[in-house]
Amino acid sequence: MRLLWLADVLRSAGLTVHEVGGWRSRGSTSFDPHGIMCHETRGSLRSTDAGEIYVLLNGSATAPPPIAQLYLSRTGHWHVIASGRCNHVRVGWAGPFKGVGNSGLIGIEAQHALGEPWTDRQYDSYVRGVRALRDRTGWGIAGHKEHQPAGYGHPSVKTDPSFNMNQFRRDVAASSGGENIMPALSDQEQEQLLKFAKDNNYLLWQGAQKPDGSGRTDIRQHFYTIEGMLTEVKANQMNMLGKDWVNEQQIIDGVLNGLGSKDLDDAAAALRAAFGDRIGELAAKLTAAT
Repeated sequence: MRLLWLADVLRSAGLTVHEVGGWRSRGSTSFDPHGIMCHETRGSLRSTDAGEIYVLLNGSATAPPPIAQLYLSRTGHWHVIASGRCNHVRVGWAGPFKGVGNSGLIGIEAQHALGEPWTDRQYDSYVRGVRALRDRTGWGIAGHKEHQPAGYGHPSVKTDPSFNMNQFRRDVAASSGGENIMPALSDQEQEQLLKFAKDNNYLLWQGAQKPDGSGRTDIRQHFYTIEGMLTEVKANQMNMLGKDWVNEQQIIDGVLNGLGSKDLDDAAAALRAAFGDRIGELAAKLTAAT
């Protein structure tokens, strides 16, 4: 299995996400995850993102690469490292995932030194990112220190992350934010997004061109127009799309949030994957509403 939805799910939570080249094919496909494992890198206070990511990509004396699927910078930015199985834990002897190893757990490495205080910016981003992953999957959450603690006679004990995991789980459960739409689209539909973008030159909105007619508008400007239309429709004409309105609105919101940094073909493809032949009818209704 490959978790090809990782970047889009994190972006849908409003987080800044960087995709490390090759991540979609990195890591073994002998991977059937059902849990989220929280780590910290325990590097230097002066460590750089480039240096930390280099280790995740190339391994260390104790772990072959890749070491984790996700990396969280001190800046609060997320970096997607791999989509397949990575080598970030031993088979656990305690905690929520006792008896589970790398094939069953997705790993998050947060840039953090031993004894370093957690900034609000990084901690909040950690909470929001894990919340997005949990909402997408329903998986449980554990810390490395819960998975490999001292006192069981094992040599490879861990003490990270340094924050209280029970409080972290409460913060994840209580964190607010827009509803994540990714569960509304199947894995097959997510896989189809790039295929649609490559195979179709479909424009959702006929006016999506530059003023001189030579090409498309910047995708961000285009989305601002769509978002304004959706806001008006949702506020004033909740019933105009009938009984399917809520589900349609959720999917559109997810597309806007999750694909806002991509090109127009990808955005149109996402809507086509969700609605199929109904997209023309939906576009006409939204246009008429304004």
